[in-house]
Amino acid sequence: MQRAIEPLSSDANARLSRQLGLQARAARKAKGLSIRAAAQHVGCSPRFVQELERGKPTARMDKVLQLLSELGLRLSVDAADAVRPTPGAMARAEARARQRLHEEKLARAHGLIAARLALGTIPRADIERARKQARKWADQQICSQWHVDQWTHILSGSGRQIASKMIALGKADAGTLFQNTPFGFLVRADLRA
Repeated sequence: MQRAIEPLSSDANARLSRQLGLQARAARKAKGLSIRAAAQHVGCSPRFVQELERGKPTARMDKVLQLLSELGLRLSVDAADAVRPTPGAMARAEARARQRLHEEKLARAHGLIAARLALGTIPRADIERARKQARKWADQQICSQWHVDQWTHILSGSGRQIASKMIALGKADAGTLFQNTPFGFLVRADLRA
C-alpha cells in the first residue's frame, strides 16, 4: 500500500524555495554568469532566473531543473525525510495500536466468558448481576437504545444460550458491545489475571 505524503506547510515550502534560490544564485555567480546569460543558456527569461533566486515557490520544475543543470547543480530528494511521519501522525498511529490491542483483549475476555457460560462455570448470581447492569443502563438511559436492546437480548435465556449469542456476534457488533459490557466485573478480573 502506498503511503500518502503530507503536503509541505507554506513555511516549509518557502524555506525550501529560498534555499534552492540561494544555491542557484551562488552557483551562477561562481560560474561568472549574469542573470541574462544564465537565462539565455537555459532558454528562459531573465525574470524566471530572478524569481527562482529570490525563492519563488511556484517556479516551473522543468525550467528549474534545466537551470540547475546549467549551473552545475543537482536537485535530490532525501527519502528518509520524505517518509518520516510527523509527531502528530506518530501519536495517532500509537493511539490506534493501543485501541486495537485493547479491543483484542476485550474480545479475548468475552471469549473466555462465553466459554465459561457454555460450561456452566459462571454462577447464576453473576449472570443476574449482568442483567441488572443492562436494566440500569435502560432505566438511567446511560447507553444507546441499540446497546441496551442488544445486551438485553443476549442476556435472555440460559448461560449456554447467552454464550451462543455472544459467539454468534459479528466482529463489528462484538467490538462495539464489548466496549461497554455488563460483564465488566468479569472482564476486569480476566484482564488482571
